[in-house]
Amino acid sequence: MSSVAFIIVYAIFFQNLIDNAIAYSYPNGIITILLSSQDNFAQILVEDEGPGIPGHNLEKIFDPFVTDSPRTKKAGSHSGLGLSIARKIVRKHGGRIWAENRIDSKGKIIGSRFAVHIPLAP
Repeated sequence: MSSVAFIIVYAIFFQNLIDNAIAYSYPNGIITILLSSQDNFAQILVEDEGPGIPGHNLEKIFDPFVTDSPRTKKAGSHSGLGLSIARKIVRKHGGRIWAENRIDSKGKIIGSRFAVHIPLAP
């Protein structure tokens, strides 16, 4: 893959994750993006301050056309393709992506987290 194609593909990937976080966050919620490297992998975390994801959908939301949209003005217009595309991009590059709920010290869901591990180039 050329450098330009790589940049375009990962721009789409980041846009999909960030758009998803914005759509599902509460008004004035904070979106956090963390980037780090560990053991020859890039780690990317995108966190929101929304209602979280029902446990039965944590894996299913990566399937095409699946959306856990509450049909609000902000989230209701999503096609259910963004996370599926993000997963395809990550897998194509030997990585993995998953979703989890963020939990506070009292056990309350305080948002969602999308975690990505992608191998770094040698």
